[in-house]
Amino acid sequence: MADPIQVAHRDTFGKKVKRLRNQGVLPGNIYGRGLSSTPIQVDSREFRKVVVESGIRSMFQVLVEGESEPRHVLIRQLARSGGTGDPIHVDFYQVDLERPIQTTVAINLIGIAPAVTDLSGTLLQHLETVQVRCLPLDIPDSFEVDVSGLETFEDTIKIADVTFAEGVEVLTSEDMSIAGVQPPRVLEEVVSETDEELAEGEEGETSAEGEEGVVDEAEVSEET
Repeated sequence: MADPIQVAHRDTFGKKVKRLRNQGVLPGNIYGRGLSSTPIQVDSREFRKVVVESGIRSMFQVLVEGESEPRHVLIRQLARSGGTGDPIHVDFYQVDLERPIQTTVAINLIGIAPAVTDLSGTLLQHLETVQVRCLPLDIPDSFEVDVSGLETFEDTIKIADVTFAEGVEVLTSEDMSIAGVQPPRVLEEVVSETDEELAEGEEGETSAEGEEGVVDEAEVSEET
């Protein structure tokens, strides 16, 4: 877990928070089960640095100015400028370390799939995150899933095929596919064209056979 994020109490609200953002300060709140919401502010650059290094779904520690112990929090909501731009507001949810919580954990694919290297396929990740339930301090940074077992285009890796960390209950359906390999597009087109050619050839042969049958019958008739 990264070092605690240093935050200060915030006494600027409403439209005035725009002034904070212009000064490189990110406004936010800390709240939790049975806790009053605490308005806070944090240096925007420090916040972005920690989130980039740890990932937005990670457990964080925040040290509020004037408090001796850091609080364990999750990012519950992060508002961005225009929806995808710089952060403009953050809501931290303070967790109870003794109570299990539900959250999502990222899936990272590792290893090399033979269907990619040997058959020129394309590795597809069907599932980016998995829903879990566990104690806050047991939340993994991510789950690593080895794709070296994907030898053909029919092979897939499902939730049921993965062994997850002890103490972590996976809530995502076991039938959900995590990864597979797609055949190369050129191969698909060649196979399709070959099938069409075979079908046309069979139709031609059938037609020719039918014509020969008619001729034979006519010849027999003339001889008779």
